[in-house]
Amino acid sequence: MKKRPAQRGFTLVEMMVSSSIASIALMSSAPFLSDWTYSRQTKDANSKVLSAYRLAKALALRNPEGVGVTAAAAGVKLVTGSQLRVLYVCKGDPATAACGNGGANVLWSADFPAVVTMTLGGASVAGSSPVTLALNNRGAPTTGTVLRYTLSRGGSASAISSALL
Repeated sequence: MKKRPAQRGFTLVEMMVSSSIASIALMSSAPFLSDWTYSRQTKDANSKVLSAYRLAKALALRNPEGVGVTAAAAGVKLVTGSQLRVLYVCKGDPATAACGNGGANVLWSADFPAVVTMTLGGASVAGSSPVTLALNNRGAPTTGTVLRYTLSRGGSASAISSALL
């Protein structure tokens, strides 16, 4: 009687079963990965908004320009575009041209994720006009309103709603 040599490796059937099980496991985890990605992008945008507001408030309380209570001591500007969104923190009035890319009054800037949608005070922040928030020398908005904002990306499960002040 001849002895059969020992088999090595996997058979084609074993490989097909293993790859089908792996693909099913990968396809079932895809929704969880996209939810995590959406949540991460939304949280990143929220931390940038809060950082910008807190830095502008601290700058306004220091009042480096020596402005009165009715004028803007510092502010935040969100420039929106089709591809890029940028947050700026500036001394003085954020609506001026000096509060922008390369402006003399810009103290801090950060890229805002373009995939995250923002509503400010119930209105969607989109389009080409910049959104500004001016703060007086007491750190309060010059308009006197509390601003509620909502950030979302990809669904309501990842939405963040908060208020400045």
